[in-house]
Amino acid sequence: MDTDKGLSRSWAETQALKDDLFERAKLGEITGEEADAEAIRLRLGSLSHRPGPDEFRPESETHWTLPMAVAWIAYLDLDSVREWSAPYREGSTYWLWRKWQLGFDGAAHEGWFLEQFSKPTLALLGIASAFDRAEGEKPMSMSVSEAQAALWVALREGFFAASGVDVVTGRRVEIRALDWHELVPVQGHGEIDEVRFGLLGIGYRDVLIPSIALRGFWHPPKLVRLELPDLMPPTGNGYMPLFCAAQWIATEGGKRDFDPADVEVWRPAYNALLSAMASEKLRVIGIKGGQPEPVPSHLFAGIEVDYPYADESLELMLSGNLVLRCYPYVDDEHWRKGWDDALVDRARDHWKRLMVEKGDLRSIWPFEHAVDVLPDQRTGMPGRPSKARHLIEDEFHRKAEAGELANTLTDEAEALLVWLATAHPALSRPTQTTVENNMRADYRRLKPTK
Repeated sequence: MDTDKGLSRSWAETQALKDDLFERAKLGEITGEEADAEAIRLRLGSLSHRPGPDEFRPESETHWTLPMAVAWIAYLDLDSVREWSAPYREGSTYWLWRKWQLGFDGAAHEGWFLEQFSKPTLALLGIASAFDRAEGEKPMSMSVSEAQAALWVALREGFFAASGVDVVTGRRVEIRALDWHELVPVQGHGEIDEVRFGLLGIGYRDVLIPSIALRGFWHPPKLVRLELPDLMPPTGNGYMPLFCAAQWIATEGGKRDFDPADVEVWRPAYNALLSAMASEKLRVIGIKGGQPEPVPSHLFAGIEVDYPYADESLELMLSGNLVLRCYPYVDDEHWRKGWDDALVDRARDHWKRLMVEKGDLRSIWPFEHAVDVLPDQRTGMPGRPSKARHLIEDEFHRKAEAGELANTLTDEAEALLVWLATAHPALSRPTQTTVENNMRADYRRLKPTK
């Protein structure tokens, strides 16, 4: 019986195996990737390493360094911010190919060496981004130089404040907005970014910028879709995303279709929603400080709306007023990652993941022609809230009692979907695979065998 020898090796034996792989890679007998693969096979773990999202999460950090801040503005991606944080790079190693020799007159060799990442600096970020743009591997919202310039504009206009360690006093202080008119980035001793009054002047090191303000001021672009997402009707109890409520109203319960980019269709739907929320007829909750809480109704009175499919308004972003920012609801994963409805200003998100009470919504906008999905029809199909599972199940059992089931499960699922489309055209339909998976056990039990 095989045993896990990796668990019984001594430290010396483990190190000897690693040293052998390092030596073979150094001599070019194997590549760095092959050394990693062999180490994993021997249960030593990969020789190279990069911290994963669970080891360092930049979104949990209240302040970011200059390279992290500029990386966010340029890439609008948390993984890129992670790659330009000091803890990530200190814990990261990679294989580098190079030529080498022993002494001045030793034999020349070439092979792979394990190296630690360089310290994160603005200069290095600029070089790396040039490769990203050339290779087209990472989408960028703007170049690093443009992102740095945008950050400087925001700081000198006082949209948010940064702090730094004064190189004269050694104390951390808030950097005045006016100072950013003269401060320039300089790479100081030890590969540390500084900002100075001129290249040779005094200034600040270890500059930190509030991450919430950065993410509120620059956020990912709205998802581009050519059609509306599946309708989420206000069935049952509980809450639903605010966008889904607006879609319910704008489509008149699924009866009306329109161009998602047509703001003139969204405008009256959102105006009606805002009026109901401001008058406390429609209850609203949101996430504040990581916890769900009721949102004060007065915040919705007269508020401006950044509509879900509209181009982002620079005027709204710079105004400093509270704005209702809306994204189309695609799925729960995107919704929780920031493509949600939120009350924001230029500094931060005040309330995230806004949701409205379903019962309030359907009592104000019942839409009689959408009676098929109101109020007691539950959907139940995995992953898609607008698909009426119990209707399909009822029809399936009726056909079973009448001896009308198709000869195969595939044919029966297809027939049930045709029936649903004919009998309940207002409902969205599940996929055939979903129906088959849900009906499989009952089909085998109820289909007579010959």
